[in-house]
Amino acid sequence: MRIDMGDQLPTEAVSRQITNDTQFMFQFYKPCFQFYAPSPNIDSHMSPHRLQQSLTTALHSCPLLLGRFTVHADQTISHSYDPRNPNLPTFEFQSTDLTFSELKSQGFAYSLCQRHSMDLAIPDGAIRRLSDEQPMLMVKVTYLHGGGAAVFAMTNHVAFDGNAMFSFLAYWAQCNNGHGVELPVDLQPVSNAILTNVDQTSDISKDAAQSPAEISVDATRLPAEIGTMITRAVSRDTMIPCVYSITTQDLHKLKQQVEASGELQDGEWVSSNNVLTALISQCVARANMRAHVYEHGPWTVFQALDMRRPLGLPLRGLGSPIILAECNASADHVLRPDRLPALARRVRMSVDAYTPEYLRNAMQWMHTTYAGLARDGVDEPWRHFWFSALNTNRRCVGVSCMNRIPIYDADFGAGRPVMARSFNPRPNYVIVFPGPPGETDVYDSLHMYVTLERPAMDALRADPEWTSVCTLVSEF
Repeated sequence: MRIDMGDQLPTEAVSRQITNDTQFMFQFYKPCFQFYAPSPNIDSHMSPHRLQQSLTTALHSCPLLLGRFTVHADQTISHSYDPRNPNLPTFEFQSTDLTFSELKSQGFAYSLCQRHSMDLAIPDGAIRRLSDEQPMLMVKVTYLHGGGAAVFAMTNHVAFDGNAMFSFLAYWAQCNNGHGVELPVDLQPVSNAILTNVDQTSDISKDAAQSPAEISVDATRLPAEIGTMITRAVSRDTMIPCVYSITTQDLHKLKQQVEASGELQDGEWVSSNNVLTALISQCVARANMRAHVYEHGPWTVFQALDMRRPLGLPLRGLGSPIILAECNASADHVLRPDRLPALARRVRMSVDAYTPEYLRNAMQWMHTTYAGLARDGVDEPWRHFWFSALNTNRRCVGVSCMNRIPIYDADFGAGRPVMARSFNPRPNYVIVFPGPPGETDVYDSLHMYVTLERPAMDALRADPEWTSVCTLVSEF
């Protein structure tokens, strides 16, 4: 059953201004599942009526999720709440003959959920204009046979990143339990100016020459043409998405090995995320070359960097402007496992090389270029930017570590999710989420979403360096 939430929304709400640090979001549809074990509280606390009421409460408090994305005459950007918005949220619920035990035995595979119509179709992987009437928020709850439930959610919003989505789901759960009066800080736009005194009328072509190498823009092509241009021509049937797990204990051991290797100079250090990026990059690049998916040669390795930290901005709040911190790795760096410490050090150095001045200049270029596209009447300006390292025609591999996202915080009164699943369609770009919470409610593993062409995935599964620390949780 599908419920149009439009009748449940307020007739007016406070509009929120989007600041410079949140308007440039490289976004796509963000689907996720959260699975709940059988509990007697599901019938009472997660009934369709109660979930609908609490979702309405949560939406009333978060008008930004229902905003119209507008470029004003003075080139400022805002999201204004409009109850006539055709992209209103939808809420669906159903029952299935699939059991929780069957789901668990298959590693909570995304494809198994699809076969039982527990998800909602992802249109095409790219944000659409609001007039296309695609809901900004889509929720579907499935009640499992014999107990248990699965909550599927997907957002279609340029300013809602993954952290915002999971924060909203957790906030919805708080509202369901009678809490959530105050909107959490992760769902509030933060009024902090990265840029000051930006010349909105400056010549775009002049500024474009100063564009950061990590970010590309093209206003001469349609977004669909850009997608084709930067995507390696392979059949979707040959792409294999998998979820792997690595324990935090094994990752700590790898970090200790790097620290004891003698590779780090005095005063140098590496984070666990740097080491994980190096391990994933080595193994994925090696698998691609051994399978002859990509020719033998050097690779571009990157780790996603939240720009707020080096810029000294608040780390909480809506929008996390990121850049892919790139470094070059020779074939030797990725082919030889004993070069892991050297690659981890290189990743760390590349992250540290992104100075506040460089990032400020990058944001200024983006702001000026974006304003120019809007001024020239380019439709959906945000869809004309892309990260160069995500061009799958190149030998590029990297990691986005999202291990602080509150993916397991949505307790509707029947316990926290025992497992979560998302979907990563991008080959060679690995997304890392926290694994399920352990006995102490703290995660003790990380889940890595890896998508590769079939020959490369077979080579990865045969790599002893990978299989010694990484375990297959499920295929797609």
